[in-house]
Amino acid sequence: MADSKRLRRTLEQLFESQPDDQRLRDHLEGVARDEHFPGLTWFWGPVLYKRNRAMFRGLILNHFSDWERSRRSWTRVKWSDHATSLEAWLAAARTNRDTQMVRRLLRWKHAAKNWGVDPKAWREALLQDYRAAESAAARAIVLDEYDDWFELDESTALELYERDRACSAFLLKHLPHTFWGNEKRKLWERLSQAALATGDEKLHFELYRRQVPLKRWRSDVAALARDIKDPEQLNEELRRRHPAGYGMNLSDAFIEMLEARGRDVMPYVRAHLKDAVGGWFGDSAKPIAKLAERRGWWDLWAAAIRASRNEKLFNATVAELLYDELIADSTRVNRLSALAGVSREWNWPGLGFVQLHALKDEIAAELFHRFPDLVRGPYKPHVTPTWWQGYPELLKAAQQAGDEDLVDLLASRYATQVRYDYGYARKERDRMMETADSLGDYFAAIRDKDRAEFARRAANVLTRVPAYVLYNYDQLLRTNKLARLLFVRSFEAYLSVPAAVRDLVEGSEVHVQMLGYRVLAQDDERARRLAVETLDILIGTLLRPLHRKTRLAAFGALANAARGDQEAAKFILRRAREALRLPDKRYPKENLIGLIGQVLHARPELRGAGEQPVIYGLEEAVA
Repeated sequence: MADSKRLRRTLEQLFESQPDDQRLRDHLEGVARDEHFPGLTWFWGPVLYKRNRAMFRGLILNHFSDWERSRRSWTRVKWSDHATSLEAWLAAARTNRDTQMVRRLLRWKHAAKNWGVDPKAWREALLQDYRAAESAAARAIVLDEYDDWFELDESTALELYERDRACSAFLLKHLPHTFWGNEKRKLWERLSQAALATGDEKLHFELYRRQVPLKRWRSDVAALARDIKDPEQLNEELRRRHPAGYGMNLSDAFIEMLEARGRDVMPYVRAHLKDAVGGWFGDSAKPIAKLAERRGWWDLWAAAIRASRNEKLFNATVAELLYDELIADSTRVNRLSALAGVSREWNWPGLGFVQLHALKDEIAAELFHRFPDLVRGPYKPHVTPTWWQGYPELLKAAQQAGDEDLVDLLASRYATQVRYDYGYARKERDRMMETADSLGDYFAAIRDKDRAEFARRAANVLTRVPAYVLYNYDQLLRTNKLARLLFVRSFEAYLSVPAAVRDLVEGSEVHVQMLGYRVLAQDDERARRLAVETLDILIGTLLRPLHRKTRLAAFGALANAARGDQEAAKFILRRAREALRLPDKRYPKENLIGLIGQVLHARPELRGAGEQPVIYGLEEAVA
């Protein structure tokens, strides 16, 4: 406390001795480094806000605090201890329509004992100010000022709504938080009926969706299914009442609706099927799937199993279809095709994630034996190796059948696997690395027998490697035999197929692109000729964003192209000089200058007057 008093005296002297606001702010920026400065907001905040709001507002907000530091702990500064100055500050902020400052001060004024605001005091103050507001604009301002983190109760919400129906959005924003599942869901009957009486169906049904207990909702939708004969109207009423929340068991109600009305409610059921089968954290797909199977609703049956998060159910269903001798193969294929696809997904601008059910290896191998076109087609995403699950049996079956495309797809995932001596699923990862090693031997045998065939197959593997999956490249090369073969031990072999090298340069993974550049940079006439042919792609590496190592590899390919053709050298030289003017500070300009030097060394005829070599003492030596 002694330090706070000392700091307060310093501030008083600054306020009195410094009439210039700009210089005062400069002094305060230094004083604000004191750890006790925020705890004196009650003292310096009102003074600075009154003195020059525009000048000091940013500083006030940056260091605003209603907590004071003592020697051993933090204590909250009571509003009542400084009510006169703080109330004047609050009134000034309201007059200036400084909503952010008003919220900070109100939060302080109605603070709870330990943290946050006192909900009861906050609601009482909200009602008091709302009652005093004489116009719709004034009421909107009050709601804006009290739009903070708190929960309304029904009585407060009802009075707000009865005074002005325009507060609906505010009411919905501050409803009590619904807990997981059906816990503590309670419908505000009075407010809901008041909204319905005034024709405000939007608020009425939004309250219903967010608050209705599931037992009542189940009863309501059963009555709707019984009383509304028109299917279109029924589906619309069901949509309006669909509960909002997480972790709720809706499957029983869905089954009752389906049994009562059959396909009449299918549009609603399909639209909310993921909620019915348990969302992200539940699993109620099996009863719905059984009902759909009994009724012959194969579209619903497949959708329920696919949308379920139960991978065991998905695998068991596929296995049952494969071994069921009572159905024709055409029917079997149709049902298996219907099961394939995305289970659920997240989508944001520029980014998306999907969840897929992975088939077990033995089931995938059997599916390939019976219906290889399904594995090559709709089931391809379901048999892609991951870091926790491999497909050695499927790979063996594909190799025996000579299915190069499937082998290459599986190899593209095995080529990205890194061996670690720690972590989850150690045994499975060891099996993954054993399979990767066997694939390394498989492709090495192809390389030794036919380099052109190897180049074609290896490019087919590497161009299927997804972007951003190789995050520990050095460890990958140390531990993955297949990756070593493809990335560092076959440079010369790739030159056998120029189209394969071009594919590598256009690959989606940056390390695959780098491999293409390194192949083109080899001291080989074929590499130089191919670099010239690929110049339309290579030249873009001078300007587009690239990792440093990748750009340096591209510089090597460009230097090789300059050695292979004079016109190409002219083009590269011109573009390289343009790249020197780029403002990017991280661009490797010294390496770019090195590239220009290599081009001029290989093509002396392109040197300008200032780029000719100077040998000092040459004239004297000749004389």
